[in-house]
Amino acid sequence: MNVRTDFESPATRDLYYAVHKGIRLANARMLIALGQADAGDEAGLMEVLGRLSAHLEICHSHLTHENEKIHAVVEARVPGGSEHQGEDHDHHLDAFGELRRMTEEVATAGGDRAVKLRRLYQRFAIFVADDLTHMHEEETELMPLIAANFSAAEIDGIEHSIVSNIPPAKMAGFGRFMLGAASRPERVAMVTGMRQAMPAEAFDGLLAAIMGETWRFGDWERMEQVLC
Repeated sequence: MNVRTDFESPATRDLYYAVHKGIRLANARMLIALGQADAGDEAGLMEVLGRLSAHLEICHSHLTHENEKIHAVVEARVPGGSEHQGEDHDHHLDAFGELRRMTEEVATAGGDRAVKLRRLYQRFAIFVADDLTHMHEEETELMPLIAANFSAAEIDGIEHSIVSNIPPAKMAGFGRFMLGAASRPERVAMVTGMRQAMPAEAFDGLLAAIMGETWRFGDWERMEQVLC
């Protein structure tokens, strides 16, 4: 495996780190859930397959954000700068289609459901392995390129253009695994930053959607119980 390990110190502003931590957590949880799924438990299996469909949708959204909001501006300034990551994204799109097809096959299977579920689990494991490598390369190769060619204000603008175009329901999904994957200091900083940047009603609504309950600001223990 040719993965770069001698990477430099992280950029001050990082478009990838927090969301990638969240996706790693969500990928891991989804892989475990698929591995534990019982082909003979109809209700339980349908719940897991529904979670997989939702997971693939949010992964697809993340990929779209990167293509439209990051790769496009990188290519405009540094032609070819995101070419490798773009090729990876094309492979991801193929994987999403294959995983959705396999998910449907498991859902409608008869006596061979256990076999098809096992194949789905194995295919998703390969996707996760590929995604881990891909995210590492974005963080250690593409982000330094961005930091070297864009000002801090421009990077903030890219991030704002991504966040401002995410619908509230999908934002809650991203927030759920990003906050769940964060360390306590990172979690406090993210939530405090959102509170400062958002109207109180919008902040309370987003946190309620993330938590699935009303949350009192500062109750970090409860947040960790729910999300971690």
